[in-house]
Amino acid sequence: MELEPKTAKLIVKNLKDIINFEINLFDTSGTIIASTDRSRIGTSHEGALIAAHTKKILTIDYDNQFAGAKKGINLPVLFNNSVVAIIGITGTREEVEPFGNIIKKMTEILIRENWLQMTAYNQRNNYHNLINMLIAKTRDQSLTDYLASILAINLEIPRLVIIGEFVNKTPNDNYEELFHLIYNRMKPFASSFFAVSEQKVTILMEDLDNQQLNEFLAATQQDIQNRFKKNFVFGIGNTAPTIDDIWQSYHNAQTTVNWLKFEKKSAFQRFSELDLELLLTAISIDNAQDLINKVFSNLNTKEIDKYSDLIRTYEKHNGSITGGAEELFIHKNTFQNKLNRFYEITGYNPRDLKDYVIIAVAIRLRDYLNATKQLN
Repeated sequence: MELEPKTAKLIVKNLKDIINFEINLFDTSGTIIASTDRSRIGTSHEGALIAAHTKKILTIDYDNQFAGAKKGINLPVLFNNSVVAIIGITGTREEVEPFGNIIKKMTEILIRENWLQMTAYNQRNNYHNLINMLIAKTRDQSLTDYLASILAINLEIPRLVIIGEFVNKTPNDNYEELFHLIYNRMKPFASSFFAVSEQKVTILMEDLDNQQLNEFLAATQQDIQNRFKKNFVFGIGNTAPTIDDIWQSYHNAQTTVNWLKFEKKSAFQRFSELDLELLLTAISIDNAQDLINKVFSNLNTKEIDKYSDLIRTYEKHNGSITGGAEELFIHKNTFQNKLNRFYEITGYNPRDLKDYVIIAVAIRLRDYLNATKQLN
């Protein structure tokens, strides 16, 4: 294990706060890689090299007793029974020996903590990279197999993709907290794994029964919303029998989560439960814009908003003029006149079933493009 200069610097700084002596940290070649005396960084120290080879504490009684050495004490630092560094304290034997074992143990603890952090970081990167490969339509299979092997993941079992996102993202959200909330909830599912990136959670979940999956998502969603105080949604893709089907499950999940964000609901939903939403999200932006322009071509933005509210109310009451009028606190003749006026302007009659479907789809598409900031 090689000790990085950045880590060595941090260790020296932490140790300097404890004792009032000059501290040096050497690599196993005897070169000073971090020191409270910056002028010594990069210089060689024969005494440290001896301590590294013998794995024994070396006391130096006077300056230049060994090449490049000052009086003090050099202690080999062990990690997994191997010397990974040498810690040196400058001073007389009587002054520094009492601190020797304490500083050595503290250095070993700091190195172990750093190693654990780096291991966890590397493992998270490996999960992230593996997921990115699996959700792609094409991939490097040998690299995919390699990552799966070092993570001890069986790629042969069916899985489904779940995507979670905040309904409204803000730059100040803490990804680390989001990661740990998901991590704690994922512990019971040994064959499942996940990655967190830019406030987006991507989970490759083993194929659970509906109750288990619902309980997991409900509890996880509650944890996140309690911590961040805003809505979080999960879109669930169809089960992928093999890894070659995971990319499709991913796109299913993304379609579902995009729709939930558009509706601004705190919910989780399966792709298989979508119906009209499938049609609306499948239409290209250009085609959607063409239909919107066609239906509302003779109306300005304010008028489109006004008539859209009218049509939504009409739909809510299943085509009842009386029900719609009562909700809007207007006379039923006024409500009917507004519908007629819309027909006169646009050529689409809300009371004709064929025209109504076109109008309703245009309204929903306009809402969707507005919500996703894609409306011209």
